[in-house]
Amino acid sequence: MIIRFGMAPRLPGSSFEDFQHHWMTSHADAAGAIPGLLGYTQNHSVLVGGKPLLPYPGFDACSELVFENLESMNEGFSSQQYLDSVRQDEDAFIDKSRFSLALVRQQLAIGDLPMLPSSSVKVITALRCHPAAEKQLLISTMCSEVTDAVAEDGPLAQRVLVTDHEAHVGQPPAVFDVVLMSWFPDLDRAQAHLSSVNRARAELALAGIAFGRVDLLAKEIHVVKLDQGTRD
Repeated sequence: MIIRFGMAPRLPGSSFEDFQHHWMTSHADAAGAIPGLLGYTQNHSVLVGGKPLLPYPGFDACSELVFENLESMNEGFSSQQYLDSVRQDEDAFIDKSRFSLALVRQQLAIGDLPMLPSSSVKVITALRCHPAAEKQLLISTMCSEVTDAVAEDGPLAQRVLVTDHEAHVGQPPAVFDVVLMSWFPDLDRAQAHLSSVNRARAELALAGIAFGRVDLLAKEIHVVKLDQGTRD
């Protein structure tokens, strides 16, 4: 499977709350009907007082669209449903001139992802490889030392996604190389992790390997729920 990880900021003049409402309602209805779509998850930034709890990451939409392969993804984004409905709606609420993309594949999954409770909060950390380091070293460190350190804070599940750079031929360049997703039972546990000694240990393990990081504290909305039997 291929996962289209898309990120874009809201249009100027739109509040965070108005943006999220539009995204989870009319846009979800349109995008959820893209042909060939196996799964569609929206990651909504946790808001406090109408603003993101963490420093603004440079985007408001952070979506995961799952397809069987690149061919079905390209067909979906060439379909009349996308061209007539989805793309037109995108123009109404996101700044597509500052759109970012990464085509990723799952490298590691720990925990029972399909059984996560709706109350869980997701910590997303996207990383770029240091120019002097090998991408494989970043991937192996993420899948061992980093996930081991995060596990000490009691997440419900963890997932490592790796960018397929070959899939980006003919597409915009990928904005990151690896992403770690960690689900915690609630907001308090997620916030505690972000300031924990285990998080600091994970960050130290990535020193000199990763250069450039974006963090998002999010609540998931599953517009199209990925069937458990298709996840790999």
